[in-house]
Amino acid sequence: MAVALVDARRATFLAAGHRVSGANQRQDGRAPKVTIGMPVYNGARHLARALDSLLGQTFADFELIIADNASTDRTGDICTDYARRDARIRYVRHATNRGAVYNWNFVVEQARGDYFKWASGNDWCAPGMLESCVRALDDDPSVVVVYGRTAYIDDDDAQLGIYEHDPEVLDASPSVRFERLCRELRANNAQSGLIRRDVLLRTGIERDFPGGDMGLMSELALHGGFRRLPDVLLYRRLGLESATKFRTAEELRAFLNPSSKNVERCVMWRTHWDYVVSVRRATLSLAERLSALRYILRSAWWYRATLWREFLVVLRARPPVRT
Repeated sequence: MAVALVDARRATFLAAGHRVSGANQRQDGRAPKVTIGMPVYNGARHLARALDSLLGQTFADFELIIADNASTDRTGDICTDYARRDARIRYVRHATNRGAVYNWNFVVEQARGDYFKWASGNDWCAPGMLESCVRALDDDPSVVVVYGRTAYIDDDDAQLGIYEHDPEVLDASPSVRFERLCRELRANNAQSGLIRRDVLLRTGIERDFPGGDMGLMSELALHGGFRRLPDVLLYRRLGLESATKFRTAEELRAFLNPSSKNVERCVMWRTHWDYVVSVRRATLSLAERLSALRYILRSAWWYRATLWREFLVVLRARPPVRT
């Protein structure tokens, strides 16, 4: 059902006349093994480096969908040039900036590969990234996400060091995996790994509130394990221009969803409700479902002060009742 819905939405999008560049069709008519989805907005500074690292992969059976959120810099020119030179690229330019959440979900909806990878226009990948991750997913059906170690770089390509805290979560119990991802995933480097697309389509995909990407990873853990490979496969930018952690609340709202006025409101409440929805959506035994829900209640108790503060903010913002 999920795949059929995505195919229908893809056909509707193309029929609507959005600007699309690049052939993106294999001569034998088969879908590629991997889809790389690159949502981008005003990424001209680092975009060529990111694209070169993807097109130079040792594993070549992939399509690359670039979704441009109406960039105002040279992003469109760069993407059009690359799409002209490599038939694996499909470049889509949206008429308006719909925000990062829309764009990250859009590339998933357009994907055809068995495996899916989100790619940032700021970061770059080691040449063997796809080959290593494809092999790991092929070899172990119980794993849903595969990623390597991550090295941080700044906006000028200076090395900032290797991140040492990415978790590998291979527990047999879905509720244990869920709790471990909620507790242990602090920098979401795993989202830049390779994900089983059919599993991804059974989730809520990207959420529209700060930290919602962590909720997606926790939901994926309900479906299978996370394998972390030993080599550095991702070079992730951590600079003032490229990292969302340095954005103000207003900048973050505009980045995630410029049409919403409440992106940053009640984040802790939305996080915990999202956990509940994820557990309800997953196919779990009663025991596993109850175990995951118990963890969510414990987490709500740990964050009770924040939840109470958010509730008071909403209560005080309500207009007075007229009699």
